[in-house]
Amino acid sequence: MRRIAALAAATSLALGACSGDDGAGDADLPDLTMAPLTAGEAPLELAALTGPAVVNLWATWCGPCRRELPAFQEVSEARPDVRFIGIDIGEDAADARDYLDELGVTFDQFVDEDGGLTDALGAASLPVTLVVGEDGSVATKHLGPMTADELDDAIDALASS
Repeated sequence: MRRIAALAAATSLALGACSGDDGAGDADLPDLTMAPLTAGEAPLELAALTGPAVVNLWATWCGPCRRELPAFQEVSEARPDVRFIGIDIGEDAADARDYLDELGVTFDQFVDEDGGLTDALGAASLPVTLVVGEDGSVATKHLGPMTADELDDAIDALASS
């Protein structure tokens, strides 16, 4: 019975991760502090974040995240005017850093140690991407993986809003 419940939960998460549903609503980021993935770096105060910025929630066990992170790295290198932030969902910091090194991801990384951010966003699956405007509001909330072109389009949409 536990296997069936676990399989149903995993299937639900996998299907949700592929949904690609976008939501925009000028919502503010939650008042949470994310610990840095690398010791000695400053924590991230989400409520104080202003854009343009891209916040990407990911995990090492998430297949779509593994495909998406290199595209985010590519766009981060091409868009120095935009701050890119990755947030690992509650995993061991050393394992997460090794994973990022393997993928060649170098933009700022933090960790949602207790799942508070995923709870605040109502995110039942990964990846989740937030595009943040200059005023700190969330202009786009994308559930599921994004390509480099889709990410560029979401960033470009900030200028027209």
